[in-house]
Amino acid sequence: MAGGFQTFINGTAFDAVNSMSYNFIADVATISGTSSKTYNLAGFNLSAAIIGGRTSAGGQQIIYGVSVSGQTVSWSGVDTASKLIVTATAATTLNYAGFVYNDYSVNPPVFKLAPNFTPFNLVQVIDLTPGFDQIVQTNVPATMSMVAFHRSTAGSGFDHVWWYEINQNGYWALQFRPNFGSAMGPTRIYVFAKMMVNVPPGGFFMYNNGVMVWHSNCLPLQMQTGSTTNAGQPVAITPGVSVVLSIPSDPAFPNIGTRRYNCYSAGINTSGNWEASGGDIYASAFYNNPSNTGLPPGYSCGPPGFIYTNAYDSYYRQALGV
Repeated sequence: MAGGFQTFINGTAFDAVNSMSYNFIADVATISGTSSKTYNLAGFNLSAAIIGGRTSAGGQQIIYGVSVSGQTVSWSGVDTASKLIVTATAATTLNYAGFVYNDYSVNPPVFKLAPNFTPFNLVQVIDLTPGFDQIVQTNVPATMSMVAFHRSTAGSGFDHVWWYEINQNGYWALQFRPNFGSAMGPTRIYVFAKMMVNVPPGGFFMYNNGVMVWHSNCLPLQMQTGSTTNAGQPVAITPGVSVVLSIPSDPAFPNIGTRRYNCYSAGINTSGNWEASGGDIYASAFYNNPSNTGLPPGYSCGPPGFIYTNAYDSYYRQALGV
């Protein structure tokens, strides 16, 4: 770095401030239906995306929408609980009573850090091979929003991991899928929340009206929506179903058969490349519809979110103090 300000994850030479982009994830909200939410993030342009929303149910196409007008994010037609991801991108330089870190390497210059809100940061990394219906409690209070990603830690293949988020003892917990289909494999889970952990005894701190909003051990969430199939580094993905199909055992008796689940997974594909996508077929469950009304309706879901994990894998122990 020729000039400017540097700060390092405690005990490392990794300058997170200048090594990672600062399109901050300002909010992750669980939404459904049609509504809106207004923010107060002056100096930032907002963008929004929905992950996990259903795009079809049976033979019906579902068209949901999300839009941004100024500081208000609106959504419509979201028929099942989904995550709304709101990103705040600096639009100008800021000047207020305190330390300001503006980025003059771009034209026009923009603000580099966020003094008036805490963005989503890495707060926990969990390594395990989940058991069916196993519940693992996170360190994120259930009063706060969180988003988590997973990837295989095996040398090949995908992890087959899928969980639901539940409240346990006042904290968010991950309840892994029930006993059907392929067993789950070794996985690493990255938990992000709008909070800070492992405040260093010394280093760089930012405050807003006396409240700390950033410190030098923060590793911000950098995520994208969609899939990646030839990633040059490890990738992790949000959990969930991508497609569910009902396959009768005998076409003459469609009320009896198997439901097959494609789910979002991340790992190393058969070409030896890192992949995060919804193409992994790993779960199935027997169905028997006694009312003889035919096939249970299938459905498909919209894009997941994914992250590149090199920075988190390399520095999470120092950043989290574990």
